[in-house]
Amino acid sequence: MQLKILITGCHGDLAFSIAQIIKKNFKSSTLIGTDMEKNGMGNLIFDQIYKVPPTSNKNYLKIISQLSKSVNLLIPSSEKEIVFFSKNEKKFKNKILINDKKIINLFSNKLKTQKFLKKNFKNFSLNFSSQLSEIKINKMSLPFFLKKKSGSGNQNYRVIKNKSDLKDLKLYKQKEWVIEEFLNKNSDEYTCAIIRIKDLKKIIIFNRKLHKLGHTMFADQFEDKAIEKELLAIADKINLNGVINIQFKIQNNQIKIFDINPRISSTVKMRDLLGFKDCLWWVKEKLKIPNKEQIKIKKNKSIVKFFQEKIID
Repeated sequence: MQLKILITGCHGDLAFSIAQIIKKNFKSSTLIGTDMEKNGMGNLIFDQIYKVPPTSNKNYLKIISQLSKSVNLLIPSSEKEIVFFSKNEKKFKNKILINDKKIINLFSNKLKTQKFLKKNFKNFSLNFSSQLSEIKINKMSLPFFLKKKSGSGNQNYRVIKNKSDLKDLKLYKQKEWVIEEFLNKNSDEYTCAIIRIKDLKKIIIFNRKLHKLGHTMFADQFEDKAIEKELLAIADKINLNGVINIQFKIQNNQIKIFDINPRISSTVKMRDLLGFKDCLWWVKEKLKIPNKEQIKIKKNKSIVKFFQEKIID
């Protein structure tokens, strides 16, 4: 099948992985990429790349609308672009691979995420999560996490450990940052992908090792039926019709969810290799392409991710 698909943030790790999956399964497809940079890793796989301004630029909507006119599917990969397309979905005639607006709004904000968990899944919530402007800094027990209210879980955060760190908090924009329970860095970290579309509901969990930039470089499959059942209940509660990513730690024998991302996650290629093809299944569902492939997910595997250099013309 000949498809024309536009993927934003094309030089990012997630967009590159999605592009690889699409090229593998739709060999005659044309991939168009957009990014704030003209050149990058996306040059290795995208057929065309266009430099675009950030979503905050008043011209972004006009530019992206023009570029996407003839595409079958538009896939935003960056956090800000997912939020942008969620707010402006009605302005596009194209099909856009994003979750429901309510889900994106809920899980793009760490405070809303924790309030949702505390109300519905108390066993999974953090002990505390508050906006920086709403707390009395001097009364906080150390250590605790300082995080951006929006954004991915392994970026834009800092551990506040001492009085000197507390003084620095005055330099931060109070309404843009939240404080959260400190989760020990030595505790194992897990990433979980859930897909729930029509009759398909699947979950996969990785115990992962992170690169210092926040990327998952090594992952072991993790299976625990009780945990899987409880995490799947989150998808049911929000009436998910797409894909979400849940990040958590196990600390003192308790699950601590610190992030729920309303999108495909960057371990998507790892999952695809194991037969958990959430990206492909979601794309096919969005384009109304029958999924005739029998689902066979490999078990008890470990995956390592590596990069290599390549000369391009």
